[in-house]
Amino acid sequence: MIRQVFIQLWNRRRANAWVVVELLLIFCLLWYITDYFFVLEYNKSIPTCRDLSHTWQVDMGILPEAHPDYQPAESSPEAVDANYDRILDRIRHYEGVEAIAVVNRSCTPGGGSYWGRSYRSVKDTTREANGQMVFFDPRTDFFKVFHYTTSDGKPVSAQDFDWSEPKSMVVSAWGQTILAPDGQIIGMEIENSWSKDGIYVVKGVVGDIKRFDYERLQIAFYKAERANSNNIRNMEIAVRSRETLSDTQFLESFKEAMGRELRIGNFYLKGIQSYSKISLDTDFEFGMTSGIRIRTAMLLFFLFNIMLCVMGTFWYRLRVRREEIGLRMAMGSTRADIRKLLFMEGFALLSVVVLPAMFIEGQFVYAGMIDTLGDNGNHGFVSYLPDRTILRFIITNCLTWLLLGAALVVAIWIPADKASKMAPAEALHYE
Repeated sequence: MIRQVFIQLWNRRRANAWVVVELLLIFCLLWYITDYFFVLEYNKSIPTCRDLSHTWQVDMGILPEAHPDYQPAESSPEAVDANYDRILDRIRHYEGVEAIAVVNRSCTPGGGSYWGRSYRSVKDTTREANGQMVFFDPRTDFFKVFHYTTSDGKPVSAQDFDWSEPKSMVVSAWGQTILAPDGQIIGMEIENSWSKDGIYVVKGVVGDIKRFDYERLQIAFYKAERANSNNIRNMEIAVRSRETLSDTQFLESFKEAMGRELRIGNFYLKGIQSYSKISLDTDFEFGMTSGIRIRTAMLLFFLFNIMLCVMGTFWYRLRVRREEIGLRMAMGSTRADIRKLLFMEGFALLSVVVLPAMFIEGQFVYAGMIDTLGDNGNHGFVSYLPDRTILRFIITNCLTWLLLGAALVVAIWIPADKASKMAPAEALHYE
């Protein structure tokens, strides 16, 4: 039957030519979009050693001097430090709070700010790691708030490391791989590759994280920065709520109760929002959200367009082939056989365009016109599936074929079903 299908397609090659051209064009366009979503979903599936769920950014404001409630006596460094400690203590003991941390605003988890640094081993300066700096107050538990783990899934706490030395630092697992391939990084001395700000001592290792959910794992360096009157405006309070409370319940109760409790000295509760929302807002600001929406709309448009094209083609084709269908049914073909024949014709057309489409797509790949989303430049140390160009090319083309195949099934089903229900005598009447 397959041979007969291709003979029929060849005999109607002029009528099929424009369908093949449209299938070829849409196959290439869909492949480009499918490749984007394949890499996007792959990156999202990469496990990270940090969890943003049930975490909140508590933003404390300071009254300006012109405000009627401003208290000059509470503006001294000693009073500011004491009041800030009272604020932290009240949040820490709030019923729905599991853990609390003070973080530099430039390191907001899921936020758009990025503080990049490069560190190298003092003993072997050829070993250099680039990553994101994270500054937090070690008197609070940053790692517990965001449920940090080691690479093997063991929970991590800030108290697991010695922060007594001013130059103490914790690195992520990937940083350890680069700086100390033998795994002996505890106690190693490292220095800033870009500026001379002293020698740092590595006190521990935590798992790797992703800056954004759609990116790959990255290196991170964690350094102590104790909150005081000089830098409080640059710090934010991070809170993890208990999992027994819903996010909506915690948000409403915290605003109601702590709005009054945190009005200490010249401090006041300016706002609270989840880090998950901050991450979504950052995606929107960076154009990621709109990019996904546009590509999704294009994907649906192309699929709908090819469905209409194929459906119209087969509808017209069945009108001029009534006698053939009637003859087949009169000779014993069942309704299922008629449907099968039409579906095979549709998939035969799709098969014809696969190799030319892959040839055209290959030119895009060769020209470097497809990017690897979330590539942080460290792919030389860790291999990901999207970096295997040939395998990625085959997988994304298979996915594209399945998408178009599903669209063809939907498009052909209606005319095929109508043709299969035609009575043989009625069909032969058109002979």
